[in-house]
Amino acid sequence: MTASAPDHAAPAGAVSSTVLAGTAPAPGDVVHDAASVPLIPSAGRPVAALLVMSLVLTLLVFGWAAWDHHRRVWDDARDQVVDVTHVLEEHAGKIFSIHAASLRYVERLVDDAGWKEIAGDRRFYDRLREIWQASPELEGVWVVDPGGIVRVNTMQWPAPVLDVSDREYFRVHLNPGTGIYIGQQLRGRLSGAPFLPVSQRMETLDGHFNGVAQLSLKPDYFIAFYRSLFSADPKTMMLIREDGALLLREPAASDGLQQGSYPELLRTPADATGTFILTSPVDGVERLYARRKVPDLPLFVVYGIDTGSIVRDWRNRTLVYAAVAGPASLALMLVAGIAFRRSRELARADRILRHANTLLEARVADRTRHLDRALAEREVLLRDTHHRVKNNLQVVSSLLQLQSGMHPPLRPLLGDALRRIQAMGLLHEQLHRASNVDVVQLDRVITALAREIDNIHQGDDAQAEAGRPRPVAMALDAQPVETDLTASVPVTLVLNEVLSNAFKHAYPDGRTGTLSVSLWREGDDGVLTVADDGVGMPDAGTIPSRQSLGLLLIDAFTRQLRGRYSYEATQPGTRFTLRFPLG
Repeated sequence: MTASAPDHAAPAGAVSSTVLAGTAPAPGDVVHDAASVPLIPSAGRPVAALLVMSLVLTLLVFGWAAWDHHRRVWDDARDQVVDVTHVLEEHAGKIFSIHAASLRYVERLVDDAGWKEIAGDRRFYDRLREIWQASPELEGVWVVDPGGIVRVNTMQWPAPVLDVSDREYFRVHLNPGTGIYIGQQLRGRLSGAPFLPVSQRMETLDGHFNGVAQLSLKPDYFIAFYRSLFSADPKTMMLIREDGALLLREPAASDGLQQGSYPELLRTPADATGTFILTSPVDGVERLYARRKVPDLPLFVVYGIDTGSIVRDWRNRTLVYAAVAGPASLALMLVAGIAFRRSRELARADRILRHANTLLEARVADRTRHLDRALAEREVLLRDTHHRVKNNLQVVSSLLQLQSGMHPPLRPLLGDALRRIQAMGLLHEQLHRASNVDVVQLDRVITALAREIDNIHQGDDAQAEAGRPRPVAMALDAQPVETDLTASVPVTLVLNEVLSNAFKHAYPDGRTGTLSVSLWREGDDGVLTVADDGVGMPDAGTIPSRQSLGLLLIDAFTRQLRGRYSYEATQPGTRFTLRFPLG
């Protein structure tokens, strides 16, 4: 028997096995001499070549895996900062849009009450408390007069004497056109706690400065929300004003008020994915950032991940692959096992990431539901308010009708008051039925009011159907015009006065004619005209100087609108034109 491996090859001088066994060779057996047994080639070189090939292939696979994982880690990091920044922008947009509406509401309350009554009016304080109680992120609501003195706040009643004219959120509103102002963190002079001021300039009807309405937001509310998204992770979330001023940062760079200006966070250009890498000017740490501007507000949200944590994550995974690839270099078969293990780990990492994204989306959806519910409750409250106002006006109207019946000499005066009340009631009825309580379809209100006044002066539609035509025909041409409640109330009352005056004075002694009402939009202004072809007004050019109650009301409502009106003789008849800015 011959050897089959180099280790078993017979050495020089060896004999065959039959000889070693001490038996005679069988007939036909060939007995080889030791010198004639060939050496089997050594397998060292093929094995070495195989090992080198295995090592090279393993290193190639390992290098490709490291590069691929490096790309995946950075791609996932970019996707994460972009997605989270979008979530933060939606959250900030919801919060600040709600409080912008609250500031406008406070301004209307101040306009209605007046500075002389505010400080001692407990009802005004209670209304501010309702705003404060409805928003857990509010530290307080403050109303500051033009001299910088706090007249009412939701923290103490009665309000102590407090001068805030040195505060930036007051000084910035001394100039017109500032809009919503979001200031850097300040420390409250009553509570001592830090807050974010959100303020708005208040103006009189003629555009003069009328003080500041200010909301104090709790920084801890935003910090708690940010921490709920990513707890104990090396992430940074910031609110930055468009001029670079830092409003809020989590984690905070210090224990004091968060202030400072970092415009480079807004000026650094982003790549195609919407991200950029920058060494933080706050703490000197290099991070991968993404930013988004909050719509309609001078505010950006910035979210960043420490690039060191991304590299560490990639390095830790790479070390795992290296530890597995070392033993794999001993044989080609282990390469497949390494690839399988890597695929399984990547799938597990993908499942973990998807699970984290699912949790994040669920939290965001829950926050969104809370904000949507708050907006829906606000809309229901406004609708109920309009409904109650309409009912109260109906009660007042009924009382005046009873009084008119009991005192006939007062009937003409009470009739004018009734028509004005009915005009306001009609407006609130339209608002109650509207799909959007913040927007008034002025053309619908004008049309409904014109028909109502026509019915009052000439009888209802049933008379025309019975064959008794109306002496004065009504021509309506109201194009679609939208405005807000602040502008719609004065316009409605002006139309009531002008139409009522035309019916009473333009067609005496049963004269017939046509009374035209038109409404259209010109740029940012609305234009309302009432034209008759009656007897006319010989002193139309001097109408504003006459001191009748109707004309005094028209003049007052026009000033409230910040608009202008005019009468002109048209021969025959008179045309009234009102031009007013749309809210």
